[in-house]
Parts: sequence; C-alpha cells; structure tokens
Amino acid sequence: MGGSNEAVYKEDVRGIQRNAWTTLVRKLYICATASLLALGLYRYQNQKPFSDLHVAHGQKIGTIKWSPAAECNPGTECGSIIVPKDYFDRSAGTASIAIARFKATKFPKKGTVFLNPGGPGGSGTRLATQTFADLIGDDWDLLGFDPRGINKTTPQVQCFNSSSDFNFFDANTVLQQGFTVASSRNLSNPTIEAQLVEQAREFMALKKSQAELCAKNMGDELKYMGTATVVRDMDFITKILDGEDAKINYWGASYGSILGAYLVNMLPDRVGFVVIDGIADPVNWSTEPSHKWPINWLASTEKTYRFYLETCSSAGPEACPLSRYTDEPYEEIEARLEYFFDTLAVAPLPVPFAVRPGFLTSGAARALLLMYLERPPQWSESALALSQAMAGNGTLLFNKLATPRAESIPHYDLVRLGVTCMDSPPPKSPAEVPTAEDLAAELMRSMREVSPHFGVSVSVGEPDGGCQYWPVRGSERFAGPWNATLEWPMLIVSNTMDPITPIESGLRINSLMPNSTRIIIQDGPGHCSTAIPTPCSIRLVREYFAGILPENGTMCDTSYTFFPDPSQPDDAAILGLTAEDKRLWESARDLGELLNDVRRR
Repeated sequence: MGGSNEAVYKEDVRGIQRNAWTTLVRKLYICATASLLALGLYRYQNQKPFSDLHVAHGQKIGTIKWSPAAECNPGTECGSIIVPKDYFDRSAGTASIAIARFKATKFPKKGTVFLNPGGPGGSGTRLATQTFADLIGDDWDLLGFDPRGINKTTPQVQCFNSSSDFNFFDANTVLQQGFTVASSRNLSNPTIEAQLVEQAREFMALKKSQAELCAKNMGDELKYMGTATVVRDMDFITKILDGEDAKINYWGASYGSILGAYLVNMLPDRVGFVVIDGIADPVNWSTEPSHKWPINWLASTEKTYRFYLETCSSAGPEACPLSRYTDEPYEEIEARLEYFFDTLAVAPLPVPFAVRPGFLTSGAARALLLMYLERPPQWSESALALSQAMAGNGTLLFNKLATPRAESIPHYDLVRLGVTCMDSPPPKSPAEVPTAEDLAAELMRSMREVSPHFGVSVSVGEPDGGCQYWPVRGSERFAGPWNATLEWPMLIVSNTMDPITPIESGLRINSLMPNSTRIIIQDGPGHCSTAIPTPCSIRLVREYFAGILPENGTMCDTSYTFFPDPSQPDDAAILGLTAEDKRLWESARDLGELLNDVRRR
C-alpha cells in the first residue's frame, strides 16, 4: 500500500509541475505580448507619425512638392506637403496640405511660425508676407498654410457642385437674411419666440439639406477636418521642415485662437512661441453644441454697440450721418435704428438695383450692423449704408449681404461646418438632438441675458449649427483639459470691446493657465487687436517673438478716429511716431485689411 501511495504522490507532483510550467509559459507569453504592444504604442506616440518613407495610395508621406515661383505670392515659396489623412489609421491614405513660406532675412534663424487667419475657413497661405514679418520679426520663417478642407489643401470640403449652386442655395433664406424679431424692446411678447420657432424650422431644414449634400459628395472625407487633426498636421510639418526636436511656433487670430489653445494643450511639450489674438473660449467650443456658442461670443457686444453710437454722436452728422447733430444723446440714435429694424420686421425693404435684386429684412440689417462692429475702419461706411437704408435706399447695405461668393477653382464651400461639426460634441441620445423649439429658446436666452440688440444676429456672419445632421464623426476630437504647463508662456491678446470674441474668453484661458500664459489687453473696439493698429500691441507682440515677456495684464490704449471727417486726412493715429513705428503701424493696418479679406472671402 505504501508503494502505491508513493506512485500517486509522484504523479501528483509531476502534474503540479506541468501545470506550473504551463502557467509560467502563459504568463511569460502574456507579459511579452503586453510589452511588445506597449513598446509599439510608445513608438507610435513618440516617433514622427507615419515615417516619411511610408507610401500610401502612391504618395510618399512627408514629400514636399514646391511650385513654380510664378504660382506663388511675390517673395514666397509655395507648394504642398503630403501628410497622413488619419494619424491613427494608415489605411486611410494621405492628404495634401498647401503651404507658403516667407523665409527669414535675418540670421541666425529662430525657427518657423505657423500662421492662421481664423474662420474656420480662412486660407493661411496668403499670410506669408513681409507685412507679417514686420510684426513678428525678420529672423523667423513664416509658414502660411491652408488647414484641412480649405482652399488648395486636398481633400477640400466641396458639398455643392459649384460656388454658383452654393450662392443660389442660401439666397433670400434665413441663412442669408438672418433671424428677425418683431422688436428687441419687448421680449416678453410671446409672439416673438413663436416667430423664431417658425424661422428655426426653415433654418434646420436647410442645415439638414447641407448635411445630406455633404454626405453624398464628400462621405468619409469629412472625418479628417477637425481642429485636433490640424494640430497633428502642424506637428508633422514642423518635424519635416525643421527637424524632429524643433518646436512648433504659432500665431493665430479669431478661430485661430481655438487652434492655438488646442495646440498648446494637446502637445504642451512640443510648442515654443505661441500668440493667440481675438479669443474664442475653447472650453465652450469643445463641450457645448455649436448652436449654444453665440451666447458666449456676445459678452462684449452691447458695450461695443454703445461705444459705436457714442462716437457717432461725437463725430456729428458730417462724419456719421446716423446722428442729427454733434453730441446728440446716443439713445436717440439708438431709438431711430430700433424703429428702422422694427419697421423692416413688418415690411422688408425692396432693393431692386443692388448686385442682384432683392429685399432687406430686419434680421439682415441687424446682422450686418453686428458684422460692421467687428471692423472699426468700416464704421463710416456702415453709418452711410444704414442712413441710406433708413431713407429708403438699401442698395449699399444689401450689397454687403448679397455680393456673391467668388467663383473659385477649386471652390470650397461648407468648410466651416466641416471643422465645427468635428469639434462640437455630438448628441449622446435622441433627447439631446436640438429641435426648432430648442434653437428658438437659445436665441431668446441670448437676447435676454447677453445682447438684446444682437442676440439672434450671429448666424449670418458665423454660419454654424445643424451639426446634429452631420453625416460623420471625426477620427479624433479633443475636449481638454485646458490647463497645460508650458516651458515658454503663450501670449494672449484681447480687446476690451470685441463684439464676437470677448475679453472674457481671453481672461478664462489666462486663469486656466496662470503660469503658462500672459495676457495683454487692447483698450478699444473691434474683432482682434489687428482691427485697429496700436503701436503698443504691435511692439509687445514683436518683443514676445524676440524672447521678451510682457507683464500679465498689460493694458494698451488705442488712438483712432472712428468716424473721420471726410474733408480731413486721418493721420491722428500716427502723429508723433518714429519712422520705424510708423512703418510697423502701416504694416499692422495692412494686415488687418488682409485678415478681414481672407475671413470674408
């Protein structure tokens, strides 16, 4: 009996040993596999995405194709660079990013600064100029680029067959004419919200049609247009142009501030010098659906509007024909404008002799005034256009609304939605899909809580919304955190009276990144500091790129004639300036005009 038990015991031991060995082998296999996966992930995250030796769809990743000089703006070299279409899926193929480089003329060169004009939808390739070099410094290469979907970058957002079709689609609709309210002075009237619901139904039907056209003509190409993907492009292009360890440097305004905020918070260890001007709130942008963005944007609008009316009053009727006499109480000018808007709400103004025959609605007139508030150099034009319309001739005002988009080849149309609908959070459930009633309620909230004059007026100049119908979701969407620590602080530039990107947004980023940002404040109106050239702001931005940080909260005054006497030259802003400061001021003025033209292509 003892010999039998010993045999059983030995067999049990051998069984335990076999099981232990099998378990050990399995554990070693799992560990080795996990290590290999971790190593592969580490290499993927830390190497240059998609080695420039990789070829996709016949195009080598990282290839730069320079164009003949005749195809470039004077003084620049231009072309395109092949990038991965999707940085997380090699099978997606490639995209071609259009670039234009204005090379440094002072050495040693410090690096490359990417430039973005805003929009989203503005072409950055037009910004690579001596004008920009005057403001940033001659020891930087300036790289204007067309972000995903835009201008000469491919694939482009082409949802309509032509620019003519795009123009025809929104002509005389709520997309072009804007939302009309019976009166902003009596928001307790229940018919106002009911009228907005009816207009919102038209708005949403048009947005759904846009989305279905994009689905048919663009399909999955729309997945790669979001801001996060553009940040990946900037990282990739920097490594190609300047080397693996080169820092990403950047200047961006308006929507460009969103791109800048994404850049520093997605890749804080990769960035160098970054300036953002005219700040949109990235937290609001990434966490709220796009139809809720305007209430955030309008925080400074009423202050800007009052300043507009007050300076018109001070200028008098010769310079500002909206006033009846010099130093007329601004409230009287405002009352006449409100009467005009209320009259249009009942009876739109026929405009038979504009760039195309049409009519002017109250919604369009308010929206155009809001757009004028962004550009103080156009305030004299706005006063003339509005005063003529109030006298029965709406041609000048309507032309600003109805001038058709230029026939461009290749054209690009709904690129703004291509970006915003990738960045805006999608509805998590059917209950979160906004209805016409939801949109009308949001418009009412904007009027009641933030801007009674312009709470419904944003959509003409900032054509967002309808993302619930968008046919695709992006390959990557970034939503924070927004408190990155940077080696060199980012510079924030905000105006005290920016009617569409308020100073509150700049202050919010500054508070979220207190040790990694500096804010300078330009005390004046207009969208971005470039709206009014100010020697103080120009100097501080130029010094920043030279390695000199301003004190946080530095205030810059403005000196500007908002309604100049047409019989007198307007040189007040440059009186007393040195020859060098005058040259920089003129460059800043030219840049403001260029940025406005690019954004309103």
